[in-house]
Amino acid sequence: MKKLFIIAVTALLGLQSANAQKIDDYGIFDHLSAGISLGTTGIGFEVAAPVTNYLQVRAGYSFAPKIKVKKNIDFDSQEDWLKKEDGTGYYDNTDIEAKLNMGDFKLLVDVYPFKTSSFRLTAGAYIGQSKLVQAKSLDHFVNKKYWGNSGPELGTGADTYTIVSDKEGHINADLKVNSFKPYIGFGFGRAVPKGRIGVCFDMGVQFWGKPGIYTNISDDYGKGYQRVDRNRITNQDDDTYDDIKDGIKIGEKIIGYPVITLRINGRIF
Repeated sequence: MKKLFIIAVTALLGLQSANAQKIDDYGIFDHLSAGISLGTTGIGFEVAAPVTNYLQVRAGYSFAPKIKVKKNIDFDSQEDWLKKEDGTGYYDNTDIEAKLNMGDFKLLVDVYPFKTSSFRLTAGAYIGQSKLVQAKSLDHFVNKKYWGNSGPELGTGADTYTIVSDKEGHINADLKVNSFKPYIGFGFGRAVPKGRIGVCFDMGVQFWGKPGIYTNISDDYGKGYQRVDRNRITNQDDDTYDDIKDGIKIGEKIIGYPVITLRINGRIF
């Protein structure tokens, strides 16, 4: 027990000594730190180095758990494309699964207006996933013999969209944003701490452009994976189409994503 106490005291004294070795001035890449963060972008890992007392650079990767949500969709119509493979009738419903798909590399520059203050301004970019949410029908939503030829229609007349399936009869749709997302923000704390350990807080915005829904569509211009144009979604007999159109309209206005993170950094040297 006495030896264990001596070891514990020695370790504490060593930690105190390490923390006491603080940096007075930063040079060009003369120090390196590593950190882990948690926030609205998920879990993040990064390394950082100083350029001067007023400038530090960071590089890393952040990701969110691939959260999955399932929803059952009921159908009322009995269209040919809903015929079951075994010929026993029509599909009454199907399960739709949506999956969150956030993951980006980041390159950021911290500017410290005051040498003795930890307040900073940050600019840079997140680069990575463009398919933010991916949705897919889990059942063979469409009879496989109709794949790529028929499916649910959004609208009426010449502007009708026909959503088509893949070869397995599944319907796929993605919520896409730009893969390059400029970032601006501010925060407190130094990515390369003056002591051995430091805590940082960040708040800012990723600008990911106008989100859009993409799916496989057949129309008068051919077939292909393309963006759904909300202005072409019309159907006078069903309010559901108006709800879809309004939902897309609201989503397109969300051109930025708030970033709030708390990060712990450890100086390597």
